[in-house]
Amino acid sequence: MGLPLPAVLPDLEEAVDVRVLVYVAVWVALVVFTVIELMLVGMPMTPITIALGILGLASLKALLIALFYQHLIGEAAWVKIFYAFALLTAVGLVVGMITGI
Repeated sequence: MGLPLPAVLPDLEEAVDVRVLVYVAVWVALVVFTVIELMLVGMPMTPITIALGILGLASLKALLIALFYQHLIGEAAWVKIFYAFALLTAVGLVVGMITGI
């Protein structure tokens, strides 16, 4: 390329900083969702409402993990659609087992 090495490194540092901030933000969101799940257990609601709330938050956490930590966000649209279908099918099966449908 003909560029001196120090001229290239600052751009790499900025890109790494942005990725680290995204990963930290996703991690904080996962921790917040986990705390909400734990709080749901102590709330005066029916068991099915608590279970559905926990399953919904768990699905959201799984989606965040897949998008950012497993880099699904950069994949083609068909891969995202396939993953969404698989996730919805899994949630539907678990909800069906819990409710006895």
